[in-house]
Amino acid sequence: MILVSYLDIKYKQIPSVYLTGLIFIVLLMRPQNLIFGVILLVFGMLIRDFIHGVAGMDFGTADIKILIVIGLLFVSSHVMFLFLVVFAIMQFAYITLWKTFINKDDHVPFVPCLLAIFITLLLMGGLA
Repeated sequence: MILVSYLDIKYKQIPSVYLTGLIFIVLLMRPQNLIFGVILLVFGMLIRDFIHGVAGMDFGTADIKILIVIGLLFVSSHVMFLFLVVFAIMQFAYITLWKTFINKDDHVPFVPCLLAIFITLLLMGGLA
């Protein structure tokens, strides 16, 4: 996740093969959590449409693939709900801070925010 965040900030793109391979590896290790991955796939697609429609920013395919990986690591539906709440709060704060203090252009790398959410849930004991 740290490497993917670095690639997102530095190059503004992430090779698809890395994330697809990561999805495959995590799915092999946690096949019972497939439903959480599918739910976050749909959530990611909705968020992409919402962010693009409201703010005119891009929430790319790599961001959705990372959401799928995080979803495959959930241990329960309660953790998924907690993730959605933490995601909404941190995403709003992240976009606001990024646009205000760091960069005002259209590209906001969302992967570092997803990494922060991942670490938050990991510290709270919500991920396997």
